[in-house]
This record gives sequence, structure tokens and C-alpha cells, in this order.
Amino acid sequence: MNQSYPSFEEIIEAQKKLVSMQQQEWLNHDLYTPQFWLLIFLMIVPWFIWWRIVRKSRLCEILLYGMFVLTIVTTLDEFGCQLILWEYAYDVEPLFPRLIPINFTVLPVAYMLIYQYFETWRSYLIANLIMATLFSFVAEPILVWIGIYKLYHWEYVYSLPIYVVIAVLVKWLIQAIMRVQRENCVK
Repeated sequence: MNQSYPSFEEIIEAQKKLVSMQQQEWLNHDLYTPQFWLLIFLMIVPWFIWWRIVRKSRLCEILLYGMFVLTIVTTLDEFGCQLILWEYAYDVEPLFPRLIPINFTVLPVAYMLIYQYFETWRSYLIANLIMATLFSFVAEPILVWIGIYKLYHWEYVYSLPIYVVIAVLVKWLIQAIMRVQRENCVK
């Protein structure tokens, strides 16, 4: 039977070629550049800062919050890159072609700090709106300007509501989880 679409084996072969190309591009283009070192810095330093100022009495709750943020932003980033809405010209490693320092460090740490310091919904929403505005209209353009972030079918303004929705969704989810925990600890 003649197929008009690629077979699974053809897809695997294309993927092998793509991985090889990514490794070569990373070794010859990304590794040890100023962008590479900036990303290493962004991947490590925020966690040290966070550890020094996180409320240890709420450590599990805040870390759970951060892990939900990390999961959501990494998933959304994967969709965006796969749909070629945006892509990254630099990264800290070649095999996981998503912006690890931002998805695994900068965004979770920023969201966790806001979650920790702004406990009422009103203050939390205001702080997250400010953060979303800064990420959308300052941080993202800087990443474009220094060549790390490439926009294809995306505008900065599209990011703003996504940052805010993530904040609302994760705070609501954590509050629900904490409520269940409190109810079960009383029994």
C-alpha cells in the first residue's frame, strides 16, 4: 500500500538527523558565547537568592507552587516551539531545545517570590500583573535583542495574559490543595 505520509521509521530518522544538527549547532554556535554564560548565570543564581529569602516554614507549599509553574511554562514553551511560534537560538545544552534557565529557574523563582510575599488575592494579582508586564515588554524584548529568543508567529502582548493566567491558576490550585490538607489534618 502506497503511503502519502511519512512512516514512523522515517520520522525517527529525521529526528536523529535533527538531534545531530542541534548538537553540532550548539557546539559551534552556542557553547561559551556571552549568551551561553548569561543563561548559565540565570539558571543558577536565582535559586541561591530564592533559597536565602524563601520562608522555610512554607517551603513545601512554595516549592509545590513553583513545580506547578515550572510544569506549565515548560509545557506551554514546548507547544510554542513545536508550532514555530518562537524558538531559541542559544541554550545551555543541545538536547532539550527549550529555554531551561527561564522555564526551570527565572519564571518559577519569580512566581514563587510573588506567591510568598503577596498573600491576598488583590496584592497577588497586582504583583503578577506588574511581573507579567515586565516579562512581556522588557525581558522578552531584551532576549530578542541579544539574540537568544526568536519570534516567528508571536507578539510580546500575547505573553501578558498567559503569565497572569498561570499565576491565577496555580494560586487557586495550591489554595485548593492546602485546604484539603488542612481539612484532613484536623480529622
